[in-house]
Amino acid sequence: MEELKILFATDFSPNSKTALQFIKKISSVYKTELTLIHVVQSFWKDWFTSGEYKKETSQRLIIWQSELPEKLQTKKPIIEYGNPADVILQHSQGKKINLILLGSRAAQDNGRYKTGSTIENVARYTKQSVFICKNNMVSKILCGIDGSDASAKALQFAMDLAHRFSASLCIVSAFPSCECNPLGMSDHEIKKCEEKSNQEEIKKLDEFLKRFDFSGVTMDKYFIPGVPANVVLDRAEDFNHDLIVVGAKGHSLLHHVLIGSTAEKILRYAPCSLLVVR
Repeated sequence: MEELKILFATDFSPNSKTALQFIKKISSVYKTELTLIHVVQSFWKDWFTSGEYKKETSQRLIIWQSELPEKLQTKKPIIEYGNPADVILQHSQGKKINLILLGSRAAQDNGRYKTGSTIENVARYTKQSVFICKNNMVSKILCGIDGSDASAKALQFAMDLAHRFSASLCIVSAFPSCECNPLGMSDHEIKKCEEKSNQEEIKKLDEFLKRFDFSGVTMDKYFIPGVPANVVLDRAEDFNHDLIVVGAKGHSLLHHVLIGSTAEKILRYAPCSLLVVR
């Protein structure tokens, strides 16, 4: 991708501030055009303050823009009332936006940190790539693949980021355990069946990776039996990756669904920044 046209939705939280710092970094390696947007959820807030909130917010957006590099192209900031996800989705359409950037909002859930509903709804229904920022680092990238066209797009984007930021790239693919029926089979036969199934999956993924030129990219690859979302999340957490990259959809018969179940679970529990590629 030669140029990023980013819609940056901010609520002025600390994670939005982190996302602002990330924009400074990414604009140093990509030609970047940026539109800032802030959504006020309640008409009453503005009514009680006679328009002062909107004036204050406009001033803050201008200050945030002033912190950005001069070479970065900025559009007029947007302030609107309504449901944040709906407004963000509306403004991401028809403006040649190719990336929506959001600062992460999280709450703990079952030992992992769960993203907020606005982020989930934007990622679920948009037709653009979405970057959920939890840090401003791009040094250790983890890309989950499954051999689908969606994961091919994700891998291409991950490779481009790795090249531009001189980051390491870890490619992970998870595949289910052997589907053979163990009834009446000895332990040796079950193990042999699993090994054969695993080798077939690895061969398919190796063929998939031959489509890409990894010249100039420090890359490792791992093929791991297991549930794809869990494998990606566990590896990102255990090896301190600062960015996960996944395709919005993998192999699915549900063509009307814009985000697959694997991407959705990773979106919900990612321990680091996440890029969902479309």
